[in-house]
Amino acid sequence: MSEHTNGEHGSDDPGPYAGVRVLELAEGISGPFAGRWLAALGADVVKVERTTGDPSRAFGPWPDDLPDDETSGLFLYLNGDKRSVTLNLETSDGREILRELAESAEIVIESFEPGYLAERGLGYEELSKDNPAMVMISITPFGQTGPNANLPATELTLYAASGQMWLTGHPARTPLKNGGSQPSYQAGLNAFAAVSSAYYGAVIHEQGSYIDLSMQETYAAMAEAFHNRASQLGIETQRGGNFLNALWGIYEISDGYGGICALPRNYPGFATAVGLPELQDERFSDPGNRLINNDELMAILYGWFSGQTRQGLMEKGIEHRVPFGFVATFEDLANSEHMQERNFFAQRDDERAGQLTYPGRLWLSNEHEWKMGAAPTLGEHNVEIIHGELGYEREDLVRLRELDAI
Repeated sequence: MSEHTNGEHGSDDPGPYAGVRVLELAEGISGPFAGRWLAALGADVVKVERTTGDPSRAFGPWPDDLPDDETSGLFLYLNGDKRSVTLNLETSDGREILRELAESAEIVIESFEPGYLAERGLGYEELSKDNPAMVMISITPFGQTGPNANLPATELTLYAASGQMWLTGHPARTPLKNGGSQPSYQAGLNAFAAVSSAYYGAVIHEQGSYIDLSMQETYAAMAEAFHNRASQLGIETQRGGNFLNALWGIYEISDGYGGICALPRNYPGFATAVGLPELQDERFSDPGNRLINNDELMAILYGWFSGQTRQGLMEKGIEHRVPFGFVATFEDLANSEHMQERNFFAQRDDERAGQLTYPGRLWLSNEHEWKMGAAPTLGEHNVEIIHGELGYEREDLVRLRELDAI
């Protein structure tokens, strides 16, 4: 491991990645999300931004809905506890500074289009010559090889290309995109796991490695057994909407949406909890007959659920050991007594954006805590790193700025 430290970003609990330098050459969500967790566990993550900044700085939400590159909710969430350096890799000076930074990096995360870094003498083969134990991961929509390698993609593209969109929505309607940016976040989590494993191997064997991560493949792998149904059984999975059957679906309730996810063994408790005499009829109590009469049972449950509340469903589920539940809103999560007691959310006051609340960890550990500090302003650490650590004179920084290298 390198002998650099986190400076003012340090804490009483430095974290398991303390002393590890990560060079983040990634934009958007996936790479920065992986870097976020490395920084939260103590790594010194140097975020290399283009001179105009990571494009995620242009995405909200913003305080008072006033756009500002330094108060983007997305950027602040993804880039806490990192240090920002601006480099123009289209200039020879910018490329030289990057090479110098890579000499002391244990991990490099990049998300340029395939071939971009290699064409500029900054690929894994070049950067690892003077740093053979370095781990480098490239995160791209479709990977570094194959006929689609150089195709651009959006979240919508990746939902569709992964097969996940085909599974989502009502069977009689068009496929739907899931909420959020799951292909990017899932790729970020996989990248975090991949570089963690590879770094462990580099420490043990003193030999680094290069990782090619495809966002399409990452999200396609989440389709569980549906791939097997197609490849092994020749069955094309159809969209199921919100229902597998009457006892496995989502219903409207008096204060939102609730549901049930019951197996045959849960039926006696379910019938008792609902309390309707007709549910004891063999048409519904017998598993085979229940499937035949599924539509009738669903009609009965539509009426019953409409009179239920979220809290009432939870209480009935606990009392009768039935898997009832409700569809939580984000306000529900923010106010969840359970999640607050477990300190799931991180809160801090940002001098520019005000009070921030966001998910603050991936797990709990008795050995370490998660750092959740401030995200850097654009180029905030240029002087600290380029002058203080790489040894460039202050006059050099002025010249580099004039040449648009930083």
